[in-house]
Amino acid sequence: TPTFQLPKLELMTMVGKGTFGAVAHAWQRSTGEMVAIKMVKNEGHHGQVVKNELRLLQALQEVDSEKSHIVRFLESFSDGACTYLLFESLEQNLFEFQKQNNFLPLPVRHIRTITAQVLAALVKLRELSIIHTDIKPENIMLVDHASYPFHVKLIDFGSASILNEVRHIKAPYIQSRFYRSPEILLGLPFCEKVDMWSLGCVVAELHLGWPLFPGINEYDQVRYICSTLGLPDHELLLPHPTGSWQLKPPGKEMRCDLHGMVELVKRMLTWDSHKRIEPSAALKHPFISFQELTEDLPLPHFQLPQPGKASSMPVEENVVREVLGWVVPDVTGTSSCHDPPINSLLTTENFI
Repeated sequence: TPTFQLPKLELMTMVGKGTFGAVAHAWQRSTGEMVAIKMVKNEGHHGQVVKNELRLLQALQEVDSEKSHIVRFLESFSDGACTYLLFESLEQNLFEFQKQNNFLPLPVRHIRTITAQVLAALVKLRELSIIHTDIKPENIMLVDHASYPFHVKLIDFGSASILNEVRHIKAPYIQSRFYRSPEILLGLPFCEKVDMWSLGCVVAELHLGWPLFPGINEYDQVRYICSTLGLPDHELLLPHPTGSWQLKPPGKEMRCDLHGMVELVKRMLTWDSHKRIEPSAALKHPFISFQELTEDLPLPHFQLPQPGKASSMPVEENVVREVLGWVVPDVTGTSSCHDPPINSLLTTENFI
């Protein structure tokens, strides 16, 4: 961990340590405010990463942090050995929130609120030709949950890139594995729509209580995706695809919020990134905008069984299976909440 002796700040608590640096809460003496400080060593690859992040953060300083739902970057400085990035202090990330609540599924109305805000962030990033490439619950922060429930902001631009700098680069190790898009897994050219795939995974995870595609390695990740979405078209793997895999459009029976949420997730999770929904279009989707929803029927009260715990709800009564065709996991095994069996995922027939 970098030595922390800076006259401007008083270190309060360490928040965590990641691949490229450590994060702490600190007291800013000049303003009397709590801030978050990210500390990154200047040597080797870490130095290149922090230079890239600083370049993007400076571009984002002109953006309205509240409207765009992107963390507010304050300033940066260096002591030679390390670079220090100062941000507004936020409360906790969605993974911590889920863990604190025993990974219970979030109500759909809260998932909608979170999704709309992250979509607003992606719209702004696209305007600036920035790809985040690491959308996951850990990088979506609750601002102040007690005062502003489910008000969130997107953080961590350490892996972010400018679109025209990565359009034709094959980079198999960007994006966290559970949220890694097919084009990254398959080494195909990629664009900003890798972020939409990741967000689709996050939306599903908030509803399920565990990751949708919890592969233990890249091969396993592809296996989970194929078991859920089916195999991609052969043309998708060609340098210049001429066809694309199509999803079945939502049926007339889509009459509640849960149906709308799943239909939006389907449009986020498509093999072909060219067919993946745009953030601006997703903001206009009925699940987010409330447009074209002619009925507002309450859903039955339910809780998804957690892996490793017995379920008191018969499979045939589970609303997820009844409404969506999602298969309830076998909860008699020893899987952890981050390792559900394949049959806990969306069944393939719902996507063909």
